[in-house]
Amino acid sequence: MTIRRARDEDVENILDLLTYYEVPRSYFEPFYLRDPSYRPEHSWVAEEEGRFVAHIRVFDRTIRVGEAGLRVAGIGSVITAPESRGRGLAGQLLRDVLAETPKEGFAYSLLRAYQPVLYERHGWASIQSDLVRATLPPDGAPPVERFTEGDLPEVMRLYESSNVARSGTTVRSPEYWRSQLEWLNEDREGFLVSRAENGTLAGYVRSRVGEAEAEILELGIRRCDAKTGRALLSAAAARSGGRLKAHLPSSLRTLFRPEESEVTSAFGLMGRVLDLAMLVEAVRPLWMRRVRESGGRGGSFNLATSAGHAEVRVRAEEVEVFRSARAPIHALGEGEFAHLLFRGFDSVATERLGARPDSDLLRTLFPKQDFVVWRADAF
Repeated sequence: MTIRRARDEDVENILDLLTYYEVPRSYFEPFYLRDPSYRPEHSWVAEEEGRFVAHIRVFDRTIRVGEAGLRVAGIGSVITAPESRGRGLAGQLLRDVLAETPKEGFAYSLLRAYQPVLYERHGWASIQSDLVRATLPPDGAPPVERFTEGDLPEVMRLYESSNVARSGTTVRSPEYWRSQLEWLNEDREGFLVSRAENGTLAGYVRSRVGEAEAEILELGIRRCDAKTGRALLSAAAARSGGRLKAHLPSSLRTLFRPEESEVTSAFGLMGRVLDLAMLVEAVRPLWMRRVRESGGRGGSFNLATSAGHAEVRVRAEEVEVFRSARAPIHALGEGEFAHLLFRGFDSVATERLGARPDSDLLRTLFPKQDFVVWRADAF
C-alpha cells in the first residue's frame, strides 16, 4: 500500500475511482478538468498493486470571515473502493492531508460529512448550519426570465455587493465563475434573473429540482428588495409544486411569511483550524479595527484547537499569540471557536458562552454574522 499525492497522469484513474459514488464519470469530470483551482497534487490517493483504492481531494478556496478573507482547504471527493473499506484508508489519507496543507498556506478546513465520527477523530467539529424548507404560492411580479451568458457580469457584481459582509461566502474570480457554471452541472432552467424597470439586474436565483422540492443553490438580491426575492424563489420552486429547501443567511429568511417556512438544523458542516498563527494573521486587522471601534482596550481569550493551544491577546494596535503546551483555563474548544468565527456571538453563543469572564471581548471580536455557505460552492 502506498499513500501519496497524485500526479498529472493520475487524474483519469481518480475519475474512474469516483464512479463508486454510483454517479456517472461525466458528473465529476468538470470538477477535475474545468476547475482552474485544481491541481493533481490537491488529490491524495491510496495505491495498491498499481490500482487506486482510496482518494481525498482538497478544494482550494478563500472564504469571508466578516470582511476578512481566509484560505481554506475544503475536503471532498472522499471515496474508498468497496472491497477496501474498513481498513482505515480514509483516516490515513486525512493524516497526510493534515500534515501537509498547513505548510501550503491553508489556515482552516471545512467539509460536509456523511460520517462525522471519522472527521471528529481527526479534529473537525460541527458548525451550526440551518436549513429552510418552505412552500410558496405563485408570484409573477416582478417577472423573471432565464439567465443568459450576457447576464453574467451583472450577476457577478450583485454577488459581490450582496455577499461582501457575509461570513462563509466564497471569494470568486471571473475565472471561477465561468468554470463553476460547468462543474455544477447546473440546470439552466433553474438559473433565473429579474430586472428592474430601468433594465438593471435586481436579483437572481440558482436552483435545481430535487425529488420532492427545489434546492436553492444561491440567491442574490439588492438590499431590502423582498418583492424580487420572493418572485425569484417562487419561480424556482414552481417546478416542484412550490416547495423548496435552502441554506440561507438570516437576512434572507425574512422573505418568508411565518406560516410558509420552517427552519431545521442541517447536517454535516464541520470545521477545523489547520494553522492557528496563520488564521490569526488573516483576521488580525479585523479584530484590531473592532477593538478600536468599540472604544475598549481589548483583552485576551484562550483557545484549545486541533492545531494547538494558545492565549490570544488583542489590542487596538496589536494581536499577539502565546502558545502553550496544555489547554489554558476557560479555553474555547474547536466547535466554540468555529461558531464564533462564522456565526458570531449570536443567541446560541450567548446561551453557551455568556457567563465567561471574557464574554465582553468575545462580543467585540465576534459580532453576530449573516452566515451562509452557498450550496453552489459546496465541495
